[in-house]
Amino acid sequence: MAKNPRIDRDWRDPIRKSETATDFGLSLARIQWDVFATPTFRGTVPRANIAYGMAWRWLQETAKVCGVPYNRLLIALRGEVGEENGRFHFHCLVGRTATRNCHTLQHQMEHLWKIQSGGARVDVRQYHSALAGAEYVCKCLGANAYELNKYSFANTVTLSDSVIRLIAGIDSSGDRRCGRDT
Repeated sequence: MAKNPRIDRDWRDPIRKSETATDFGLSLARIQWDVFATPTFRGTVPRANIAYGMAWRWLQETAKVCGVPYNRLLIALRGEVGEENGRFHFHCLVGRTATRNCHTLQHQMEHLWKIQSGGARVDVRQYHSALAGAEYVCKCLGANAYELNKYSFANTVTLSDSVIRLIAGIDSSGDRRCGRDT
């Protein structure tokens, strides 16, 4: 061990973590998403595994409403604890809904969540790439200490297999090969 403890610490780790999160955000931003949603819970917030189960069930019902096989639906889901009230909620991106009328899909998704959650609020909006929804969903991955304290529960983004396949396909057709620069 060196006399200076900072020498042993790899100073590149925070930079690598930031680059990984930025790269991940850019990969998600290249996907054509249909909606950005923020489902919440009413009353007592369920345990994490139950909350995630409710979210995945809601997305399965969304696939049925859209007439799309669930395994083809593009999903990026992240849970977090809110700043104002400290309540757990989700942020998610959904794509490949094959809908022509996003306004109707928004209302259908809101109705499905209200049934699923017993009347809890959900905000479903048409996805606009200019509003940086993909970066917002994955902001926790490159978080600094303030962000980690604020979003301590949100240290992961769960992607559907279809998103992983799509990103791998996009990467293989370009100058990058599954995240490695050439």
